[in-house]
Amino acid sequence: MKTSIRIFICLLAGIVISADLFAQAQIYTRKEKLKDLTAKTTKVVLSGDEVFDEAFKESVSATWTISPFEFCSVQEFDKIKTSDKYYFLLVVKGQQRKESEPGIDLLTFVKGGDGASKSINDMMEVVTFPLRSAVDPSGREFILLPAFLTIIQDHAMTLMTSEVKAYTPLGATDSKKLGMRRIYFSKDDFAPQVDQKTIDSLDEDIIVEEDEDDVDKVFTDGTFNCVVSYVVAPSEPVNGSVCYKLLIGADNHKLYWYKKHRISPRSGSGFLDSDLRAINQLRK
Repeated sequence: MKTSIRIFICLLAGIVISADLFAQAQIYTRKEKLKDLTAKTTKVVLSGDEVFDEAFKESVSATWTISPFEFCSVQEFDKIKTSDKYYFLLVVKGQQRKESEPGIDLLTFVKGGDGASKSINDMMEVVTFPLRSAVDPSGREFILLPAFLTIIQDHAMTLMTSEVKAYTPLGATDSKKLGMRRIYFSKDDFAPQVDQKTIDSLDEDIIVEEDEDDVDKVFTDGTFNCVVSYVVAPSEPVNGSVCYKLLIGADNHKLYWYKKHRISPRSGSGFLDSDLRAINQLRK
């Protein structure tokens, strides 16, 4: 009897220890780490580029709703980035292995913490979004910036809903709904290799504009039930540079298409034939 009691006590102790270890492990899951996102202050780091910073401040003030926020300088960011009291929203450079210098700028949302003492890459990333070419950007990023911020916030909130979704990468969750929307492409957003036959085969509600200003007007007007194209790639890409291709809702700022590819002699910057065929197929 005493032996049985001893075994039972050992088993019970094992269950308690296992449960305790499990509880501790839960604390370190990604969902748990993000649970304070809405309560903690987001420090919006200004780049020092006056023109961009003015647009950045205006867009953040108009659209950022998921947490309290304050603006700060790069110098302040460097001082407080190791504190887990803050989240940070800032512009960073993206450089691929074969690039001699950064090809694009990205807008990243990260959590402060010890990892920041090494580099931004070692901070906990919530979501990162392609912003513009690092050199000679088109200027369209200023127009679309409110949408970028909305997409970042929507994705961040999705990450907090479950353990599975906490690890979901940024992507277009509404691509199937493209069949119900009118799509406006700037012809400049097509890769050089796109075949005219592919363009001619597009659905009648897929509009290709010669002037990107006409596409931007669709967005700034918030035209109902329409999406617009946007491409982020280096202005002088090399083989292996990355090109991002997006379709964004003009009226609701949702992300309807989000793909990327490595640039090569056969696949230049912009939407490829394969993208256009896939989008066209969604309308059938």
